[in-house]
Formats: sequence, C-alpha cells, structure tokens
Amino acid sequence: MALPPASFTVGSLYLAGFAQARAPHAGLIIPSRTSSGRLVHIRIDRETSPTWAYQSRAQKIEGDMFFSTLLKLRDVSAGSITVAQLEEAAMSVPAPDNDEFGECLPWVLQVVQTLHDMDLIVLTDIKDLGKEFEEFATGNKAYATRTKFPNVKASQFCT
Repeated sequence: MALPPASFTVGSLYLAGFAQARAPHAGLIIPSRTSSGRLVHIRIDRETSPTWAYQSRAQKIEGDMFFSTLLKLRDVSAGSITVAQLEEAAMSVPAPDNDEFGECLPWVLQVVQTLHDMDLIVLTDIKDLGKEFEEFATGNKAYATRTKFPNVKASQFCT
C-alpha cells in the first residue's frame, strides 16, 4: 500500500470520490486515521428503500477498491469539524425522493453549503467547487485500486 501524501491530514474534512461506471460517487469524510474515517453520503439500497437515503458509516480509506479521490475542504489546522457537526449538517439536507442516477454530488454540495451557513467552513463558489470535484475525481480512476491511496488535493473554493 502506498503511503498517504503529505497533503493528507487526519481530522480534516474532505469531499470523497468513489469510482463508478458513469460518474464518481460523492460523499463527505473526516478521517480518524489514515486507514479509515466517518463518511456521510446518500445511497440507494433497493432492499431497504427504493429511493436515496442518508447514511453515516465507518469508511475504509486505505485499500478500498473504489475510493479514488479526497478533495480537502478544510484542514484540521484551521480548526476541526466534529463528526457530530458533519452529521448534523448532513441530516438537515433531505435525500432526494427519487432513484435517478447522479443525485449524490448535488446533495453533497448542499451539505457543504450548510456547513458554510453554520460557519464551519468558508465556501467561495459552490458551482466551481462542484466542477472542481467532477474534473479531479474523473481523472482519478487509476487510484481506484487496493494498492493505491486515493488521490488528494486541496480545494481552491473551500477552506
């Protein structure tokens, strides 16, 4: 397993990307160690719900077959955001009441806007953040392997 890059910091807030066939899946993660963290996202599990549903869960970072992208939104050195604060913001944004592909990034961006409104992050442009994530995550398919750490960079539009 490759070591995490120096730009990766435990306790920071990241927009997380997971490789999929059509477009990257998106969520928000606060790593508690280099190997794992707490992920908030929406997902569809046809066995429990026919539409998108909110989920907060432990997420493996190192060695995950699909985890490809970590876009840093706030470095822990600027002050930490707790998992409870992240979950509060995420639970305040309703999951879409449909089963259409591509709803995860718009939902995540609404959560990022909520974190900004809560004065937990500084967001300069939500549309540009979405575009930045899409372009960065799309170029990270080679990182979707158990032997590579997800590609990491700091956002230009969020601190």
